[in-house]
Order: sequence, then C-alpha cells, then structure tokens
Amino acid sequence: MKKAIILPVYLKLNAPEELLSSEGMSLTQRAIRSLHILKDQDFTLILPVCFDLPKRDEKLHLELEEIFKDEIGGLRTQRTLLFSSARVERLRLHLAQINFKDYDRHIDLKGFSKIRNTGLLLAQALSIEMVIFMDNDEVIENPDYLDVASEYLDQRFNGKRVGGKGGFYLNPDGSILLSPRKLWWDWLWDKIRWMNQTYLEILKSKERLVPTPMLLGGNLVLHYRLFQSIPFDPLIPRGEDTDYLINATRLGFCILFDPKLQIKHLHPERTETYFEQELKGDLERFLYERQKVKEGIGLSLDPYPGYFLRWSVYPKAILTLFSLALDYFLKGKRKRARDTLSILKEIFKKREGWSYYLKFRETWERVMKRIREEGMEELIQDCWI
Repeated sequence: MKKAIILPVYLKLNAPEELLSSEGMSLTQRAIRSLHILKDQDFTLILPVCFDLPKRDEKLHLELEEIFKDEIGGLRTQRTLLFSSARVERLRLHLAQINFKDYDRHIDLKGFSKIRNTGLLLAQALSIEMVIFMDNDEVIENPDYLDVASEYLDQRFNGKRVGGKGGFYLNPDGSILLSPRKLWWDWLWDKIRWMNQTYLEILKSKERLVPTPMLLGGNLVLHYRLFQSIPFDPLIPRGEDTDYLINATRLGFCILFDPKLQIKHLHPERTETYFEQELKGDLERFLYERQKVKEGIGLSLDPYPGYFLRWSVYPKAILTLFSLALDYFLKGKRKRARDTLSILKEIFKKREGWSYYLKFRETWERVMKRIREEGMEELIQDCWI
C-alpha cells in the first residue's frame, strides 16, 4: 500500500527573520527526526507549510520556503514534498481550471480543515493509498507505528469496511487521560472531563477496533477510498477531526478507533489566549455541528462531543463566556473582558447547514477523480526536497 505521512506546519511570524528561531520550526524538526525510528521507511512525507505573515507576499514566501528547505533538508533523505504558502495561488488556479472554482477560496494553508484538505489533494496527486496525519508537536516512539496504522485498513471488521482509524495521544509521561485544567471559569464547560470519559469507554473495550464518537487529527489514518470522497469541512474553525467522523459516518463510511495506535503529544505550554481562542472555536463548531446531527448519523456521539450538541449548549456557552469575562475583569484586563463578551454574538449567528457541505463534497469528489487520473506534476515537480 502506497503510504504518506502528512505533517501540517503552521508558522505565525511577525517578520521573516523570526523563522529560524520560531517554536514551530524547532517542533517540526523534532517531529521529522522522530520518523527515523520507524522500521518501515517506505512512505512519502508531505509537508503543507503555512507562513502566516502580516503581509501576503509570494516572493517573500518563496524565500522563506528556501530557508525552510535548507533547515530540514538533511533530516530525511527519502521522498519529502514541501508545499508552502508561496504555491497556494497556483494551486487555486489549477483547481479552478478543473471546475473547483466555486470553492477555490476554501483551498488554503491557513485553517485546520483547509491545510488538511490541501494535504489530501497532494496525496491524491501522488496516487497515495493511505495517509497518516500527525502534528508537528508530536513524536513517534513505536518503530512499528506504520504497521499498526495499516492493520485492518480497507478491510472488513465486524461486517463493515474500515475506511479510516483514529488513535490515542500519549501525554509526556505516557498516560492517556488529560489533566484537569483547574480554571474556575471552566466549571460548567469542562471539555476535558467529557473527553476523558470517552477515552475510558474506549479503553474498556476488548475489541481491537472500537466505534468512537471522536477522533484526534494528529493521529489519524485515512484510506484513499474515504478521503477522495470525504473532505474536511472548511467551515469548521476547530475540531475538524471529530467533524470529519460525523460527515463520513452520515455518508455511509466507517471510521473506528484503534487503541494500539498511539503517538506522543508534546504540545507547548497553553496560555490564556489559547484557552479563549479554543472556547470561541468550540462554540462555533458545536453550534454548527448541531445542524448536522439533528437527523441522526447512526453513531452515538456520547459522552463527547454529544454533551455539547444538545440544546443546553446555549446556556452553558453564555454562562461560560460571562465567567471568563469576569475572570479577566478581576485581573484588571478590561479589554480582554469586553472582547470575550463580544463572542456572545457568535451564539446567535446564522450558520450554513448540511446542504452546504454536501455541495462542497460533491465538487470535491469530482475534482479528486480528475486529480487521480491526471495528477498535478507541473504544479508539484519543484516541491521535492
């Protein structure tokens, strides 16, 4: 089976000279080095790299791409494809020429769903049969990781063909359950509690593969029969992994959880800003997903994210935002408190429904078919490291 590891890289920079010393650069180098442990080196590494600068400048992005290439070029001698922000416009133009023009604005490297979809387009152009998503704040410690990832893929398990698999994140100490955040304003929301309950349910199972209500995007395996038909939803601000499960299941595909599929998660320290952005993204995501699951999807989403997809998400969201705003106010951060309260308008915003995703998916299928037949050689020929 022709394999690829897709490693999305997001680099937020105030100035080009920050690249070499950026945290994202060092995390990416660490992640790539960890691939050396794999017994199976017969895979392509695809690096979709977003250079997020105050000003969009293709020439500058090309210069940054060359610097990035120099820094990681010696880390892996096997097939490595680097696709950076400098090439997005050319990809959009190519896709518009094969009738993706109505949605080409959704092809980007900025945004969780968009950067993953770009990785899938590149995998399709290379005729990849199996992709593994990992994030740059992770490392692989199991030499047999790729063998575990490929087990049961595109095979029948309990009567269903397995189109994809998810796996666990391991904490730095090797544990699976997440540590409580100990944020008083989070008392009603408490997403960690419900995620841990889901993990415990999975761990109880004696089956090798387990039906799951959630996925983790940095440890996700997809077969091409699945990803050429099911894209990530570009309207989802975060939680695109579990949203992918919802979309795929509702459209008749099977994605299961493999407890043996494990990857070490070594994320940087989370800040107040991170938790605020996470809360805002989760609000948008859960309210949008409520529209998708109202008719049912043939899969229980409890405990997580089901807890957040009921009508009670509205009062929980409002009270949590007021609590966070109060926390900022008591710390003397009045502007942050006002900004937090401004998020309230997101709760009542009109959102696109399931029909929009279906239209996007219909176009995605058509374009992916063209790409598998024709490739994108001219577009990616100079992206190899």
